[in-house]
Amino acid sequence: MEGRMDTQDKIIATAIDMVGRQINLDFTVREIAEKANVNLASVNYYFRSKYNLLNEVEKHFVLESHRIYEEVARLNAGPREKIKFWAMKTMEHIMEYPGIIYLIVTKLLHHKGKNVGIVGLIDTLEHSIMPLVKELTGVADDFTASVKLMQLFSGVVAPVLFYYGAGRTFNIDMRSSKDREAYVESLIESIL
Repeated sequence: MEGRMDTQDKIIATAIDMVGRQINLDFTVREIAEKANVNLASVNYYFRSKYNLLNEVEKHFVLESHRIYEEVARLNAGPREKIKFWAMKTMEHIMEYPGIIYLIVTKLLHHKGKNVGIVGLIDTLEHSIMPLVKELTGVADDFTASVKLMQLFSGVVAPVLFYYGAGRTFNIDMRSSKDREAYVESLIESIL
């Protein structure tokens, strides 16, 4: 059983790297097998299709996002500091794995309503960060708090899209943690 898990884990790790770091959804199952140094039959055995493998990659990134939310919940800080921590960790994560945004957007556009991982991620975002937004702003109604949360989430994701998509982010170096922190401070201040 251990050998199977090692093979399966190698395949998933290779796919995570290809999708996340290399921003590549155009790979073939054969390329994954070669890069993971496993035989093609193993990839087919564990995943049956490239689509199923991509679902595993998405699950990995959703799990990583949940870990960030868990860290926020454990943080002994006020709502502003918790929101900043979430924003910084999320940006850091997607800067390291920008291809996840490409995967998510591609799946959302091509498989409407079938993206359970993202729906769960949004639900968790609403459950974890929405109360902090309400507490920080004093906003009581869900609609206004949802608008602020959506603006905040978009403000965290969009710079990464600009950086990797256009190579520019309005003269802000998103690779610099100092610039990201100043950006997040300004984002929180302007929205919340």
